[in-house]
Amino acid sequence: MDKREYVKLFERKLVHHCTPTLAGIKSGSLFVCRDESVPGLGKSKSGIVSARTHEHNLAYALRTTRDKLYDYGVRIELLARRKSGVLLYVYRPDLLRRDLSQPEVASFLAQEGYDTGSLAACIELLHKRICGTDLQSTLSGSCAFPHEIGLFLGYPFEDVMGFIENKGENYLCSGCWKVYSCEQDAKECFCKYKECTRAYEELFDEGVSLECLAILDDAFPADEAYSQAS
Repeated sequence: MDKREYVKLFERKLVHHCTPTLAGIKSGSLFVCRDESVPGLGKSKSGIVSARTHEHNLAYALRTTRDKLYDYGVRIELLARRKSGVLLYVYRPDLLRRDLSQPEVASFLAQEGYDTGSLAACIELLHKRICGTDLQSTLSGSCAFPHEIGLFLGYPFEDVMGFIENKGENYLCSGCWKVYSCEQDAKECFCKYKECTRAYEELFDEGVSLECLAILDDAFPADEAYSQAS
């Protein structure tokens, strides 16, 4: 697999996991780019070389995709390296800044040590928190994330607080996140995300570029997906 093929595969994974953010209807998305995304990685007698090639290809794909999306207001950050792959955060700074500046969100994050006046500082602290919980997970054999991460993914404040207070239990329903309030609104939102993702995946597979999918235009095609899901 050459670098161009890897970039195409990487972009397809990004569309699959991050369409609501590309479409501008969600401030951030998170996904793991796993090693098995490269067929045969580590299975040949030259497995070490294959792993190194994978790292080089991933670095190239990240750099290339970041450059493509920069002018369209989309950023990609590598938040952690794990045995299963790398954890990537895709976000729109304008939307994330709006979300984190909500009074109740800003107040909570300030209590947690975040400087909401600096987006870069917030993401850097989130990165450190994730690395810390990864270490705890390794030692305890469990899997965890910093609870506040939902606020960086566009989840409703009430649901993030509900998750923390109930330790992930007693939720009304679950989809993209666990819901503790406004159940019907959340279900409609999940449906809209699903329909929008389906529309974007079809367009990408038909040859529409990633840059085109990142254009924020009310008529393309997130608005149509919203209408279909309503």
